[in-house]
Amino acid sequence: MKRYLNPRMLNPIILSVGVAALAVFYYFQSKSITMSYKIEKILLLSFEDYKQNGWPYDVYGPISHNHFNMPRSGQPLGWIIVDTIDTLMLAYNYTETDSTKKELLKNIEFVENWVDNELDYDMDSEVNVFETTIRMLGGLLSGYYLSTELNVGNPRVYFEKAVDLADRLALSFANSPSGIPYSSVNLKTGDAIKNHVDNGASSTAEFTTLQLEFKYLATISGNKTYWTLAEQVYEPLYKINDIVNQYDGLVPIYTLPDTAQFWGQNIRFGSRGDSFYEYLLKQYLLTHEQVYYDLYRSAIDGMKKHLVKRSYPSGLTYIAEKPDGLNGLTSSKMDHLVCFMGGLLAMGATEGYTIKEARTMNFWDSDREDDWLLAMQLTHTCYQMYHQLPAGLSPEIVVFNYPQTQRNQYEQISEAERASWWMSPTEDFFVKPLDGHNLQRPETVESIMFMYHLSNDATYREWGEEILNNFEQNTAVKRNGRVEAYTSLNDCLHVPTAKRDNMESFWLAETLKYLYLLFQDNVNLRDVVFNTEAHPFPVIDKASMDKLNLTTGWSL
Repeated sequence: MKRYLNPRMLNPIILSVGVAALAVFYYFQSKSITMSYKIEKILLLSFEDYKQNGWPYDVYGPISHNHFNMPRSGQPLGWIIVDTIDTLMLAYNYTETDSTKKELLKNIEFVENWVDNELDYDMDSEVNVFETTIRMLGGLLSGYYLSTELNVGNPRVYFEKAVDLADRLALSFANSPSGIPYSSVNLKTGDAIKNHVDNGASSTAEFTTLQLEFKYLATISGNKTYWTLAEQVYEPLYKINDIVNQYDGLVPIYTLPDTAQFWGQNIRFGSRGDSFYEYLLKQYLLTHEQVYYDLYRSAIDGMKKHLVKRSYPSGLTYIAEKPDGLNGLTSSKMDHLVCFMGGLLAMGATEGYTIKEARTMNFWDSDREDDWLLAMQLTHTCYQMYHQLPAGLSPEIVVFNYPQTQRNQYEQISEAERASWWMSPTEDFFVKPLDGHNLQRPETVESIMFMYHLSNDATYREWGEEILNNFEQNTAVKRNGRVEAYTSLNDCLHVPTAKRDNMESFWLAETLKYLYLLFQDNVNLRDVVFNTEAHPFPVIDKASMDKLNLTTGWSL
């Protein structure tokens, strides 16, 4: 006998369901506000400690209060200061606490005054072109963008300083026959300097991670030269090495700048390889030049073919390395740096739309569906690299496990040596004693932030909350029972943790920023692109590009 709902019971049921849904909504909204407030306090505490004890130095130890500047001239680059500008601005924009808003504004004005009146890049010292571009130039440009967008501070200050710095960095391209810049440049003399090691080779990731910054600067300055210089590296790199056909879209981590030929065969998505792949996609997202999506697609297909593996016994997905080239043996080592790939794959699949929206778009296909599933799997793996550790924080490097019969020369070690390695509770990965440090890196929370906003799956906020709480508990510097700062760790394999007397600038520029954005509700990932240091730039519209005749200057 069929049973039908009594119409007279309908209104009370709808009401009760509505009340329950509303209760859930307010619970998560309250949780979001609570987490945002906590992150604001950690940000302000970290920055205030630096202001009091390390200002304006580039390198700072929160335990000893020791500090120094990196350039041999002794002048500050603004390493921590400039890197933090946009994090302060974003928090100022989102905070719902009046007292916090005032405190953030006070710090923004303090930073801006220093940048305007004290920061001077006319220094007789060589600097790394890549690091200075992503951190300093990127920080100044995002400061300009957010100052304009949020109506806070004076955009002119950041713009003028960015142009001055970019003009100095651009000289690194001057003497290279191939158009690939040398690794370093003297900011005063303009002398470009090759890498002092590795036969003078440049890191492949470094010279292919200048393009977002230089292309955005070209659009706001009207100077096309920035665009041309940054883009000119790709044609010789791709054509001389036949990357698409000979390397399946992947690249060794070193390139000789004079000839554009690869030096060595080491292929990996960790250090010196990572942001090469990141900027292929992000250039497409910034300017919608099709060639960069095509190159990204080629690289991701090559990655899936050669590097995507599963651990034993649980089948965690990871990205392996090929130290001796595509035809060589595989290493199951994975840097924490690789954990940005979850977020990158998700953005490459959806282009900033939610997954529900993206699956209805004309661009959706089986490749993108597979990318999305892989993004979920990799982000889960990177979360496990936190969740299974005693301190709840990831080590710098892990080595994934698989059966003894399948191991190659990179995994053939003595039982005595293996006994000294820390093994995860599920036995899926090991950590070598020298790899157990934690630098408060951002890559995992970066991917978690992207995955949350693209999926609206609350699980990612739960993961982020867990990681934040572990940072708060295990990286805190306490004096007389009071938290005064947060620092890196020498060891996250044991609790209590062994502290390292250093606060990396990306703790403020990236890690706290991505955690903060994770708990905001109106983050539109179609309007902005984050550079590899988490500095946001606005998507460049076609009209602006056409006005300045900014077009792709090469093709395959």
